[in-house]
Amino acid sequence: MNILGIDEAGRGPVIGPMVLAGACIKKEDESLLKKSGITDSKLLSPKKRETLEKQIKKIAKYVRVIIISAEQINHDMKYISLNQIEMNAMIKIINSSTEADQTIIDLPSNSKTFTQELEAKITTKTKITAEHKADLNYIPVSAASIIAKVERDRQIRLIEKKHNIQIGSGYPADPKTKKFLKEYIQSHDTLDTLPDYIRTSWQTTKDLIKEKTQKGLKDF
Repeated sequence: MNILGIDEAGRGPVIGPMVLAGACIKKEDESLLKKSGITDSKLLSPKKRETLEKQIKKIAKYVRVIIISAEQINHDMKYISLNQIEMNAMIKIINSSTEADQTIIDLPSNSKTFTQELEAKITTKTKITAEHKADLNYIPVSAASIIAKVERDRQIRLIEKKHNIQIGSGYPADPKTKKFLKEYIQSHDTLDTLPDYIRTSWQTTKDLIKEKTQKGLKDF
């Protein structure tokens, strides 16, 4: 029996992409992965996640990764919700995974219709299980969460290298991220052309832009 686990990394950040990952694991290989220490990626150190990512890719039948850039999120959220963006990526992974007998997803929404909408767009024969905390309770989803998290961290480092900046984790609660974002917005006059790695639809960005605008009005 082949089980496809799907999870994301980067729903909440104000900087950088959201990454969806799918890891298809043979039922008999779950115990091997469990012995390696696989669990929800949030409970593991970056170094441990990177080590486990290599092991997962060796053991898994296949791995699927979809990277949704901040620029794409900015565009799509003019028309659909973040849940729908994530659902569409999940559907792409599921429909490209013809060998999965069962698919388990970490449910991103409290919406009662999320699973129904997802199942309606699936073209493969796979049993869908959608649960909160699936990344903690199911090895294939834990594996997917690790793949997604490592790839998102990799994308953040690439942004830093490309633009010669330090942005931290990209999450609003990260002091380094908020410091970078505030300083960037304060030092640039053209607020409608923020870099494409910043999520302009996020409240953190809007609040900082509003803060600068109000300060400018006071100075005037």
